[in-house]
Amino acid sequence: RTEHGGVAHARNVGTRAATGEYLAYLDSDDRLYPYAIELQAALLDRFPTVAFVCAEMSGFDDHGYFDRYHLKTYHASAYRDLAVTYDRIFSTSESLSAVMRLPATLTADDATVSQRRVYTGSVFDVYLLKTFLCQNSILVRRAVIDEVGDRNPGVRHWQEVDFLLRICRRHPICFVDVPTYQLRYHDGQISGTGGIRGKDAWARKQRILLRVIKRHALADDGYYQRHRVAIDRHLAQLHRAVAVPLLLSDSPEACRLGYARRARPYLRRAALLSAPSDLLWLSSYLPGP
Repeated sequence: RTEHGGVAHARNVGTRAATGEYLAYLDSDDRLYPYAIELQAALLDRFPTVAFVCAEMSGFDDHGYFDRYHLKTYHASAYRDLAVTYDRIFSTSESLSAVMRLPATLTADDATVSQRRVYTGSVFDVYLLKTFLCQNSILVRRAVIDEVGDRNPGVRHWQEVDFLLRICRRHPICFVDVPTYQLRYHDGQISGTGGIRGKDAWARKQRILLRVIKRHALADDGYYQRHRVAIDRHLAQLHRAVAVPLLLSDSPEACRLGYARRARPYLRRAALLSAPSDLLWLSSYLPGP
């Protein structure tokens, strides 16, 4: 146990207390499939150069909803881009059944498993621009965590993206197209943006994501110059994503005027980075509804 300090702090405390060579993380409201650790540990053994194994995910709630292959729905904004496919993201792929002996609990649970594949490769370039992984599903090598350091407790909501980007910059990873993690949907989720102040919460999350991506994108000037067009376009989209919920806030009129003023610098930056936002800019000067 530890004092309350957020998700990153809790993960760091758990990591320091753990003694295993491979580490997995399970949130208190979610579930792992019975075969999850066996499957992913076998893949870490099979591919000794990868830093971690991540996987498909399922989504469910306590009212009967269940979606076994849920990753492309959960990260729909990434997978709407037709260029974002597993075969294009990763450099190599193999049949899962050819790589390893499948756990009995998996074959009994999923009749399609013989069609599933394992992918490996370096994904930093794509992951910087597209959140396409289920961060919770990772099984990671302890040695890699010792190398890159703790999660940053100052990064709320996007601490896993920040942490995995640090790893992916240095190491290839493995992805298995089989769900190992079950994400529970409920009203009390930390990541939720529903409710009366949902748009404000969404704007806050987008600001944090912008800071995370900007820090990683600009950390290496040589890298930034080589990928400048794609990075600038993505940063422009993130700036605009901060501004939109501020402009749509349901707060009282005085607050809305303040939010509009806060939105304008993000819109100016989006325009400088080649994402036209003229109509949004004009709307920031209009009276609220």
